[in-house]
Amino acid sequence: MNAARKLPQVSGLLAARRFIPTEPATIDNLKADLNSSVASEPPIGEIPSHGRDLRSIEPGLIDENPYAPREVYTPEMLLERADSLSKHGQRDPIHVIEHPEVQGRFMIADGWTRTQACIAHNALPRLLAEVHHGISAAEAAWLGYEQNESREQHCDLDRAMFYEKQYANGMTPSEVARRTKISKTLLSFYRSYAKLPEEVLKIIRLNPKRFGSTAAHHLGRVIQHCSESKVIALATSYSTTDLPLRWLVDQCANLINSSGRAPQKTMGKTVRYNNGTLRQKGSKFDLSLDLPDAAARESFALELEQLLAKYGSFEDKEA
Repeated sequence: MNAARKLPQVSGLLAARRFIPTEPATIDNLKADLNSSVASEPPIGEIPSHGRDLRSIEPGLIDENPYAPREVYTPEMLLERADSLSKHGQRDPIHVIEHPEVQGRFMIADGWTRTQACIAHNALPRLLAEVHHGISAAEAAWLGYEQNESREQHCDLDRAMFYEKQYANGMTPSEVARRTKISKTLLSFYRSYAKLPEEVLKIIRLNPKRFGSTAAHHLGRVIQHCSESKVIALATSYSTTDLPLRWLVDQCANLINSSGRAPQKTMGKTVRYNNGTLRQKGSKFDLSLDLPDAAARESFALELEQLLAKYGSFEDKEA
């Protein structure tokens, strides 16, 4: 059961971060503020406001969007972006909404790589941000998705995990297909990532360009016939070599043909509520529920903890 994928709880440490008011300002004031904070940073280019709500915001006041369109952020990617920001400054504003649950904080719509680069490497003390009003966290994520698609910044794993979040939020494959202009056949390939074990996904995250949706589709077929260890070994071999995709496809077919095992059939069902969705696939349950009322959230959390104490299992890990 995964009831916490919606709006993540804000920890005490996060809530205790220093708050500096972020008032709307003119473009000239924003450029002066940002450029004076980093003497070596080149001036921000001309950005016409046209009534937009543009502000200078500390990166530490910006939180991740639970429906975020990107899945893969490597340390190398963040360091490269931090170097670029330090040398060339900020070219375009990031996009945020006011946090729906925490006053004085923001939630990212587009520009999470830049935000993380500033937090991790102190690239810039403040970022120019356009604050969007009247849109939900889910719609803000779609804004980020469309921006990333226009910049060709998504890998297939990013797309697949973003679409899974939309399904969990109540969208149907037909609705996602219409909005993305992607065929249902290709969407079915993207859904293959969700069938893969976490250990295989870890391998894919380290080399996402190597594992497009076709590779995920064939690995997803193998997992229905073979043990998880064989799929992990195959994904590892493919990730660490320059062998072509055709090799992976052939290896998957060989494993399926030699398994002598019929595909595992998993029963599944989906129950939709006015405020969420419960999905069951075989032994796995995924719950996505929106509870705006604080008292209802507290009561639900208590009962959920009691239920998990009965059916959940915990793995002891060193701190």
